[in-house]
Amino acid sequence: MLLPIIRLCIRALPFFYMLIIWIQSSYFNPNSLEGIHLQIGIPIFVILGVVFEIGHLFQFAILYFLLIMAFLTYGRLNSVKEMVAFIIALLYGILDEVHQIYVPFRSFSIIDLIKDAVGIIVIWFIIHKHYYKNDGSKIQRFLTGITNVYKKEDSNFPV
Repeated sequence: MLLPIIRLCIRALPFFYMLIIWIQSSYFNPNSLEGIHLQIGIPIFVILGVVFEIGHLFQFAILYFLLIMAFLTYGRLNSVKEMVAFIIALLYGILDEVHQIYVPFRSFSIIDLIKDAVGIIVIWFIIHKHYYKNDGSKIQRFLTGITNVYKKEDSNFPV
């Protein structure tokens, strides 16, 4: 009984995460950081700026990873599932950038889309390498474990 609930949660995680990205994108005002360098100092301000810029890489890498986990609850990973997850994550990045056109203090940025794509590509490479080519790695065991748990249970519970 617990496994169907866990499966549902794993499948819902990408959508919940997309909602979090949407909310963060809707309410973050970069202008609110104006003058903060006077309070925290230039070096910390520069580090903070770098963290915000790298945030796009991590946000969409995490989204891609959550999509892959959701797909694994339906069976083994393959190139079609990887491509669909990639397209969904990238399209969501585009949707988020278009959404920002209508949010005060925000704007559409091609550079942000490139950062989103780089984050997706990096995590795709890591997952792809470990899932298919690195037998016995912790990442491979984790990912195949998601599928194997649900394969065993599928004989007892329909999707």
